[in-house]
Amino acid sequence: MQQALLIVNPNSRNGASDELEHALDVLQSGGMNVQVCESKSASHMAECIADFDQQDGVVIIAGGDGTISSALAAAYEHQRTLAILPMGTANDFARSIGVPDDLEQAAQVIIAGQRQRINLAQVNQHYFVNVAHIGLGVDVTHELTPESKKIFGVFAYLAASMQAIKRNRHFKVQIKSAKWQRSLRGIHLAIGNGRYYGGGNIVDEHSTLQDGKLNLFCLQPQPWWRLLLLGGHFRQGKLRHAERVVCHAASTFTISTSKPKQIEADGEVKTKTPAEFKVIPEALEVIVGDMPQPEAQENSTHASK
Repeated sequence: MQQALLIVNPNSRNGASDELEHALDVLQSGGMNVQVCESKSASHMAECIADFDQQDGVVIIAGGDGTISSALAAAYEHQRTLAILPMGTANDFARSIGVPDDLEQAAQVIIAGQRQRINLAQVNQHYFVNVAHIGLGVDVTHELTPESKKIFGVFAYLAASMQAIKRNRHFKVQIKSAKWQRSLRGIHLAIGNGRYYGGGNIVDEHSTLQDGKLNLFCLQPQPWWRLLLLGGHFRQGKLRHAERVVCHAASTFTISTSKPKQIEADGEVKTKTPAEFKVIPEALEVIVGDMPQPEAQENSTHASK
């Protein structure tokens, strides 16, 4: 019988839903012996993961991207296999590994047990799987509230983005990778490890959790109405084709700003600039569904003067 530890975040958008109980029944009917841990804090979750040392066992996270991000350090340190029952608002990590939002279908993915190793990203010793932001992305997080996320779901991200765009603050930033560097003024900088962020936007049309790269894009100052016109590029991961956007892919980045700027990753404020980013290839084993696969691509930059 497959051994599993189910970690539940009671604060997730659907944390107390009947769907979770049904998904648990599906897992048990599918031959899994499931222990349940209701997480009281990030440190409590880490303890539960560390203590679960069943041979070939699976740690199932029932929660959103923030809950998953809180589990990464312990999962990586103890090399636990992760599976996801998506119960957040955006569920971008679940999208990146091909796990559906429907909890019964997600449970069936876990029972099928297809395992893949994925990349993990690190910024100033903090781990993340989706995307780290400086600038507008952090402002969007500040605009979001638990109430708006619970009521409006992914549409809360759109409203928060509109408020952040109106303020449109710019900052000086220096970006370095092993063979490339730029100094410019930006209003938003993002470094992605996964494929999806912000409720289904794509980091880059070629990005996956298995390509061994971080994908960076930086928006230069521009009128708010022009930013709104970028909506389709954000959704499809085609910012490399847009004006006044700088893009690059590399395994490491050094980011410095004229004044310290907050860095948010996976929906949580993690650290500040200056910052060192790196990718850790094949760091974690996860149970995946129909997961997007890496595509061959060349590093590219695009900027408009």
